Amino acid sequence: MNSQKKGVANDPKRTRLRAKRTIRSSRSSYSKATGDLDARFCKVMDAAPFMIWVSGRDKGCVWFNKPWLTFTGRRLAQEIGKGWSDGVHHDDFDRCLKVYSTHFDAHKDFRMQYRLRRHDGAYRWIDDTGIPRFAHNGSFLGYIGSCVDVHDHREAQSELRRRLLEIAELSRRTYAAMLVGSIVQEINQPLAAMVSNGNAGLRWLAKDTPDVQRARITLKNIVRAGLRAGEIVDSVRAISKEESCLRGPVNLNDLVREVLAFVENELQDHHIAVTSTLNEMIPKVLADRVQLQHVILNLITNAIEAMGSVVDGQRLLHIETEFDDSQNIIVTVQDSGAGIDPENVERISDRFFTTKTNGKGMGLRICRSIIETHNGRLWVEPGIHQGSLFRISLPTGPE
Repeated sequence: MNSQKKGVANDPKRTRLRAKRTIRSSRSSYSKATGDLDARFCKVMDAAPFMIWVSGRDKGCVWFNKPWLTFTGRRLAQEIGKGWSDGVHHDDFDRCLKVYSTHFDAHKDFRMQYRLRRHDGAYRWIDDTGIPRFAHNGSFLGYIGSCVDVHDHREAQSELRRRLLEIAELSRRTYAAMLVGSIVQEINQPLAAMVSNGNAGLRWLAKDTPDVQRARITLKNIVRAGLRAGEIVDSVRAISKEESCLRGPVNLNDLVREVLAFVENELQDHHIAVTSTLNEMIPKVLADRVQLQHVILNLITNAIEAMGSVVDGQRLLHIETEFDDSQNIIVTVQDSGAGIDPENVERISDRFFTTKTNGKGMGLRICRSIIETHNGRLWVEPGIHQGSLFRISLPTGPE
């Protein structure tokens, strides 16, 4: 926004914290009876480096500061009441109104993101935080809120997430191509030997006087070739489990925080509250950072999709890191969605199994393969009350 100082505008989180402290400390600076603001309050709020709005008991807005009016290019008379909603993007309007109304009725803090039309006609993503205000006697007066332009930050996060997905997909394809190439090259020889010996054995047995002894020899050759093919498969599997040259010490807590930052926009858009319990005592693991990012991102994305059908209940995502009894590190991703049918729990990570209409059933299978190549384990459990818990177990690595 034009009125923001450059340093503050580039740090949305810092700006939001400043905004929240400012509006909390200014709750009593206006009339308790009518919601009309005194001149001192207006002067202070007009000098703030972020947009501020105030609403009355009827949900209608009664005042906006200069940064808001500068951003929208509209007069105060146009914005008060419900006029401000004219600038909200039509795709975000219903969601925005629902969040505002439900929290207003419950007198609870809220935070939401939506697109607001700027004075030049461009829509910008706004991070809006609202706090209820009360009189000294406890009576409810309305709300006061602050808005920060987070459009550039949001776009940067989306680009980072897109690049992460591209890197993860490229890594997966490279890994798959390596395995396929190894198998094709190495297994062709014993397969050719099996075919050759099989044809020879048929010829010995097709003679007028079948040569059983020679046929027996060719059958033994087929068995040896089959065993050789099995050894090749085992060796390829062993190669896939060896430590990659890209592996290094990875802090799983930092990895969880990075992935949550990548999906912050999606979590906001789906009104999902996030909590985390990260054990700061867990050591680093020896792992491919990009591959583990792919796994955690996939589990969180699945959790977001699982909670898409939740209408009345809360949408909660909880992520936890801890030790188990064997001192392995456990990462748990828990959602409050509809959960997984108990009949499908054992099959959920099978290849090509999916409960999604358009799914291919490869996402969790790939995640499970990645974790297994790190000598770990991935499994799913039903939630205690609802939803699902996906758990990852990884052995600890050197610091």
